[in-house]
Amino acid sequence: MSTRQKQILVMVCLCLVGCTTPSQRFNEEALNLGFKVEVLSSERFQHNIYLAENFREGRRLHVYLDGDGTPWKRNRWIAKDPTARNPLILYLMKQDNTPSILLGRPCYYGFSAEPECDGKLWTSHRYSKEVVDSMVEVLNTWLKTYDFNEVVLIGYSGGGSLSILMAESVENVKKVVTIAGNLDVKAWSEFHGYLALKDSLNPAKEVALNSKIKQFHFAGKEDEIVPAFIIKEFAGKQINSKYYELEDKDHSCCWDEVWNEILRVVDQ
Repeated sequence: MSTRQKQILVMVCLCLVGCTTPSQRFNEEALNLGFKVEVLSSERFQHNIYLAENFREGRRLHVYLDGDGTPWKRNRWIAKDPTARNPLILYLMKQDNTPSILLGRPCYYGFSAEPECDGKLWTSHRYSKEVVDSMVEVLNTWLKTYDFNEVVLIGYSGGGSLSILMAESVENVKKVVTIAGNLDVKAWSEFHGYLALKDSLNPAKEVALNSKIKQFHFAGKEDEIVPAFIIKEFAGKQINSKYYELEDKDHSCCWDEVWNEILRVVDQ
């Protein structure tokens, strides 16, 4: 192969790498980590559910909910694919020895170009009733095929919002765990000077969760995306709720390093 041919081959390879979508990269990483994916549909949307290849039934199920990903490109244009560029949620779930799944949002993980999807569903309407209802519907349908008697919702960042909004509508939810959770959408928008998330539900404005559902809220002291005070104020207004503030943790770093310790606290 000539030098010129080698240069062309390198350019083609770089182009192919650069052209892969966030969804493709996320799904490739899920495959590399030994997860498989199922596709379920609600009345309106399709959802991915990720689970270990050796998934087994048990008494307790952990349901992971990912963050908002990248709704905007350069903070100006609506992203074509909002799927998270950092698959932190997969690294957390990989460490979990309890039967676990990752429940995908509508229009994430490869579905953003579907006819029923619109950019508003990962921007202004990202925590809307239609998003929450679809996730609840799909999860309850999936749960009917198993015999779990305890469900724990684990939400990271914007997934924390969804975990609160979904909790009382999902069968057998006993605990909710949020990590760097956006639990007061209005306060978060005002802190950053963002436009209000029109038609998104705000966990802080909803009725406090039933006291039978235990809540664990973890905040990073160095988090500049969802400041700890937002999480602390929310947790303080809830019933049967515990708040933990971790030193040297920001929004994404380094929750995977302490995940086993967090799981021990939650599973007590």
